[in-house]
Amino acid sequence: MCSPSKFPPSYISIQIKQAIKLSSVVALLMLSSATLVKAQFDSGQISGFVREYAKAVIPNVTVTATNQGNGDRRQSITNADGYFVFPNLVVGDYTITVEAPGFRRYVETNIKLSAASKISVDVDLQVGALTESVEVTASTSQVQTETAQVGRTVEARQIQDLTLNGRNPIYLALLKPGVTGGALGAFDPDSVSNGGFSINGGRSDEYVVMVDGAVATRTRSSGSMLGAQDVDTVQEVQILTANYAAEYGRSSGGQIRFVTKSGTQKFHGDLVENFRNSALDANTWTRNKSNDPRISKAAEAFRFNQFGFDVGGPVFIPGKFNTNRSKLFFFYAEEWIYRRQENTATGTVPTMAMRNGDLSELLNASNQF
Repeated sequence: MCSPSKFPPSYISIQIKQAIKLSSVVALLMLSSATLVKAQFDSGQISGFVREYAKAVIPNVTVTATNQGNGDRRQSITNADGYFVFPNLVVGDYTITVEAPGFRRYVETNIKLSAASKISVDVDLQVGALTESVEVTASTSQVQTETAQVGRTVEARQIQDLTLNGRNPIYLALLKPGVTGGALGAFDPDSVSNGGFSINGGRSDEYVVMVDGAVATRTRSSGSMLGAQDVDTVQEVQILTANYAAEYGRSSGGQIRFVTKSGTQKFHGDLVENFRNSALDANTWTRNKSNDPRISKAAEAFRFNQFGFDVGGPVFIPGKFNTNRSKLFFFYAEEWIYRRQENTATGTVPTMAMRNGDLSELLNASNQF
């Protein structure tokens, strides 16, 4: 029986995507005057053409992209060809608003933007007053016409709803066709393995794992990562298997890219507890076969608790700082694992008679040896 052991937090996520980790109001006041450094992160692009009802392009039109989570607004002006583009947008849901004199205001909501994706949103304006508007709700999946990359994005909602034994999100890569090896149901909660996958027939050391655009694969051990990812901090997992952009280098077999969550204009938080207990387990075939009643009557002792929390939202002081909750955000998560278990090893040893030189028991065909 091994003694109970306490494992350190398997992952601590501190999101700095247009945000800073703040632990107190004092820290806020100290950091508000400091120079901010932008974090490295995966981004996407939204572009398109603005035309009128006769399909003629409209130049010099104001187009606004608004992040529905944190309220971040970007503006672009269409060129002579009626083309607009928003590069380097943070992953999330967006609203595209188009305004032009003599035309109705155009609003398209719920445009889902994933990392490394390039979404085309073409707009047909209708003649009318700006006080009138045309509102469109985007479909759940937008067609990417500007890139030929082959991949699959597992979104936050899917991550939340899928049963993930051990809560290790690296195994979500198996949801993409062409990815084999590993095991989606593997109980591997605090492993720093890269999953041991084969992407399109490649070796397990031919793909790279990224977290917010930073390499998370150990350089001296290609099968290991720098740490286990907390599933509650993951906004999406993107698996790129072919034809991805040259900027995503360092691999010949594919890319597994984690995009972590960021704080939004509203406060959100979760408490989580996952547990396993041998009282709920059936005994194994090997233990049932044992002649020792202490082994055959029940499964070996096992207690497992995986618990944690996450919280995110805006950093503001009512009436004084960031009152519209659109400039500064935080996201913090922490997780612990407690594991207590018994490992049973059985063996067959000579009987007392054998140890005294009497081997007559071996003449019996039903002997246990």
